[in-house]
Amino acid sequence: MPWSILSEGAGMTAAVVEEFADLVSQTVESRRKAGLKCAIYEAARLLGLTERRVRACLYREIRNVTAAEWLDVRARFASHLEAEARRHAAEADLLRARIEALRNEAA
Repeated sequence: MPWSILSEGAGMTAAVVEEFADLVSQTVESRRKAGLKCAIYEAARLLGLTERRVRACLYREIRNVTAAEWLDVRARFASHLEAEARRHAAEADLLRARIEALRNEAA
């Protein structure tokens, strides 16, 4: 889809609206350990949306998305994934260090 056709306030296609809702829903699901209400609040804060907008995405009540909103949420979601990857890498490093310490103790 050529970006030059879409203006800042232009509505997006149904496929883009669905992708937008999926990104928001994935963010909610990744935060769901503390409960749904807390996950919606955290996802809204993380993505720069209102809690109502997050609920609309989660329950597929969303009807339109502006190009600016879609691009902003995509960028914020990418940052969220990068942070998750760093967190997982740090956890893996910690586990490797613990395993190594246990092996050294046993030797």
